[in-house]
Amino acid sequence: MKVSFVIIEYYSVEDVITCQSSIIEQFPSDWLCEIIVSSNSLYLPVKQSELIARNDALKWIFNEKNGGFAYAMNQGIAAASGDILIIMNPDVNLKCGLQKMLDYLLFHYGVGIIAPKIVNSKGKIQDSFREFITPINFIKRHVMRMYTYDEIKVDILPKRVDWVIGAFMMMTRRAYESVGGLDDGYFLYCEDMDLCKRMHLKGYSVVYYPEAIIEYEGTRSARHSWKYARIFLRSLFRYWRKFGIY
Repeated sequence: MKVSFVIIEYYSVEDVITCQSSIIEQFPSDWLCEIIVSSNSLYLPVKQSELIARNDALKWIFNEKNGGFAYAMNQGIAAASGDILIIMNPDVNLKCGLQKMLDYLLFHYGVGIIAPKIVNSKGKIQDSFREFITPINFIKRHVMRMYTYDEIKVDILPKRVDWVIGAFMMMTRRAYESVGGLDDGYFLYCEDMDLCKRMHLKGYSVVYYPEAIIEYEGTRSARHSWKYARIFLRSLFRYWRKFGIY
């Protein structure tokens, strides 16, 4: 059994190196592993050569354009040879429980995607999963946010959920290929929810697995930048149109 980690890189080489170290530290010694870096940074050829020479344990894919998250992931996965695929952001650090999560995925055939608990650098639990976004709960969530902080539930057992965020997703190649991969019509945002939606439609379940933990801050750019808010809304309306959600 082989596991392929696919990491998106966009002018974040140092994050990639730190992320690689956490993978090596946590990865079971009796499993085969490859780490693929799919770069949207449009580096010049001399820079590409430097990066390859700097760390030959990484498999670099230098994309011809910055096509966004889903595009870069699909480029990286196309070069992957693993039976298990893990897509992740470069600023993710694995903390514990990777072996348990792998075992859970393998022994539960109907699971399409599994994802860990996420904490920030201070140990505070972050959003890992949510209900599918509909127009009604989107409005409700934003109204509630004006009066209170987001309440994040603390779950201690694995549970089936609607969707998990794309900072870290583990899945079988079988499940990934059955839904046709990520939809690269999204530049940023909602591609993770879209993938989970199609997994559900194919009969797979999506599981939150809190016994595995990663550290990830998350920028929540769409909350603080009108530029990213526009990108998010374009993606969200595309998602609603695609699945006929009104």
